[in-house]
Amino acid sequence: MGGVVIRNHNVAPQLLDYLGRREERFTDCDPGILDALRRHGRGEVDEDAFWEVYKKATGDPLPPVQGSLLGRFFSPVLDGPTIAVLEELKRKGMRVVCGTNVIDAHYHIHQKNGDYGIFDKVYPSHLMKISKPDQDFYRYILDAEDVLPGEAFFTDDSEQNVQAACQVGLNSFLYSDSHELRRQLASLELGGRKQ
Repeated sequence: MGGVVIRNHNVAPQLLDYLGRREERFTDCDPGILDALRRHGRGEVDEDAFWEVYKKATGDPLPPVQGSLLGRFFSPVLDGPTIAVLEELKRKGMRVVCGTNVIDAHYHIHQKNGDYGIFDKVYPSHLMKISKPDQDFYRYILDAEDVLPGEAFFTDDSEQNVQAACQVGLNSFLYSDSHELRRQLASLELGGRKQ
């Protein structure tokens, strides 16, 4: 979802600045904070537990906020050209699903915005309790969809996620833009139909 179907999804710079931090990415923070964020993305801990880890690691208090602090700056924007590619696939009779590493607050914002409306099914990491690049993430979706790896196409803006999907046997390509996505799809035959 993030980096492929939507833009403006990275809230870390704004959120960390709001918290008075000098870091611009969670990867630059205390490793315990990053680990807690990843566990939150797998649904292992809720947002309150994440912030408890943050406060303990930094010694910083949290500013008062109503609702989700992790969702405060999240305002995703759909990428029209990529949506057009997905719509074309659906018109050709292809099933289009979304396997996404997502946290609860962002998932609910996407739902409220209708961002997942293009997909036949959404597989969110925080509900699956598995996240990319864990190979079980891809296997879970393949099993749920009753599809063999070679019958499916996967794209992601993370090289690590693409490599993991390749190891499972998926036709996998690194996403850069909608034009390249079209080229990648055209190079494959899925379900006996030329894309």
